[in-house]
Amino acid sequence: MHTRNVVLATLAILCLIAVHTARAADVGSAADYDFILKKYVKGDYFQYGDLKKNGDDLSRFNRFMQWQAKANVQSMSRGDQIAFYINAYNACCIKAIVDNYPVHTPRDVEGFFDKLKFDVAGEKLTVSEIEYDRLIANYQDMRAHFAVVCADRGCLPLKASAYKGDSLDKDLESAAKKFVSDERHFKVDKESGEIQISKIFEWYGPKFLQDPDRPVKGDKPELYLTRWVDKDARELLNSGGYKLKIIEWDWTLNEK
Repeated sequence: MHTRNVVLATLAILCLIAVHTARAADVGSAADYDFILKKYVKGDYFQYGDLKKNGDDLSRFNRFMQWQAKANVQSMSRGDQIAFYINAYNACCIKAIVDNYPVHTPRDVEGFFDKLKFDVAGEKLTVSEIEYDRLIANYQDMRAHFAVVCADRGCLPLKASAYKGDSLDKDLESAAKKFVSDERHFKVDKESGEIQISKIFEWYGPKFLQDPDRPVKGDKPELYLTRWVDKDARELLNSGGYKLKIIEWDWTLNEK
C-alpha cells in the first residue's frame, strides 16, 4: 500500500511538472524570436514561405509575439528597451508578411506601415508607431534606422539573431558600418564628386541631426555618416564639395 501511494504521488508530481512545462512553453520569450532568426535568415534574405509552412516554428514565433504583447518595457534597462522595440518592429513586419504570404512587396499588404495594429508591451501599435513614436522619439539613437527592417530590400538585411541590451552598442555600430559599406545604401564616386545615399536620408533627414550622442556639425544629414565611412569618403563629405544623389528605394520583398 505504501509503495502504491509513493507511485501515485510520483505520478502526480510528474503531471504537475508536465503542466508547468507546457504552460511555460506557451508563454514564449525573446529566445523564441532569436531561434526563428537564426533558422530563417539566409544571408540577405528571410525565408517567409518556409516559416509559414513549418507549423511548429510558426507556433514558436507566435508564442514570442504573445510574450512581446505583454512585456513590461518599463522594467527593462535603456539598452534592453531599445533592443525590445527594434525586435518588435522587425518581428511585426515578419508577421505581417507571413500572415499575407505570398506577396511581392510589403506594399501589397494594405496598411502595412500605418494601419495594421500589433500588440506590443500593452499597446496596439503600427510598425510606424513602433519606430517613430517609441523607438526614435524616446531614445534618439539614430543608428536604430539601420537596424529596423521593413521586409524589403531597401533596408539592410535582417540580423541573424535578436538584438539584446548587453550587445546593443556593438550591434548598432556594426549596422552603421554595414550601411556605409553597402553600395545599395551608400556609394562615393570620387572622380565625379558624387555621393549616392539611401532614401531614408531624404525621408528622415532632420532625425539624423537630432542624435544627442552623435551630433552633426551643420544641417546636412549625410554628415551623420562621417564616423563610419572610409578616409576618402570622409574627406569628400567634410569638404562640402559634392553632389548628392538619392538612391531610390527597392520595395521588393527581402526573400530569395
